[in-house]
Amino acid sequence: MNGYEKAISAVGGIVAKYDTDQQFPVLGFGAKYDGIVRHCFQVGPTKEVHGVKGILDAYKQVFKTPLIMSGPTVFTEVIQLAAAQAKSRYEVNPLSYSILLLLTDGAVTDVEATKKVLASVADAPLSIVIVGIGNADFRAMQFLDDFETRSGISRDIVQFVEFSRHEHNKTSLTRATLEEIPDQLVEFFYSRGIMPQAENFSMSKIVVDEYNEEADIDLSMDYSDDGEIALNGDVGCYIDNSYEAGIGNLHVLPPPTSASAPVMAKTGQPLVVTVPQGVPPGGVFTVSA
Repeated sequence: MNGYEKAISAVGGIVAKYDTDQQFPVLGFGAKYDGIVRHCFQVGPTKEVHGVKGILDAYKQVFKTPLIMSGPTVFTEVIQLAAAQAKSRYEVNPLSYSILLLLTDGAVTDVEATKKVLASVADAPLSIVIVGIGNADFRAMQFLDDFETRSGISRDIVQFVEFSRHEHNKTSLTRATLEEIPDQLVEFFYSRGIMPQAENFSMSKIVVDEYNEEADIDLSMDYSDDGEIALNGDVGCYIDNSYEAGIGNLHVLPPPTSASAPVMAKTGQPLVVTVPQGVPPGGVFTVSA
């Protein structure tokens, strides 16, 4: 594999784990077609490909087309398109966040133009990881990393990774790739008042139907002054928390004013589990009926 294929497999494999549907748009920049240098074009026959393997296949197919790789190295159009797509997805799903993975074997040609574009998309739900491949002079790329903070722009969205420094250490490569993304993501959502969601959060709309007396079960509880708990208006019960109760007994205690004979549980009535002797409050024990 060449440097690009290695970086796609290694870095792409790290970032892809955080994608839900494993469908990725693949874009190219810096290629000449019909004598014109294109700075943003689709890579592969489809708008999206599946998984890292799909990205690799799309990359290889470029060399079977009339496209000829060519300078200068211009990121601006790809960044603008990625930001626009990220904002579109965010409008549909306000928990959507995107990562643009840029692979290049040369330093960006126009640093100032690139900085202006980065400043203009700093409000997008987007992080950009630029991966430098090969032995080019990447000092200009290092400057793009964190320049937003130094320039007083609202948020930093760029992380630069020099692939050759981490190529043979997967842990180091993972750390370098993901180092800034969590903070960038949290900062974006926090600035919009979007807090972390509960596990299994669903964007589905919840529709509340009218109460159906025949189909629905009323689970309301009534509490009396003497501690009696009644479910749906039935006769209540009292919980026996005494340590002296027998292990494994399962019964309902009658209210204090009724007879002391045990009440047999019926279907639909609450049952009380007596706490075995020696079990502290909050302890765990097994009950067999």
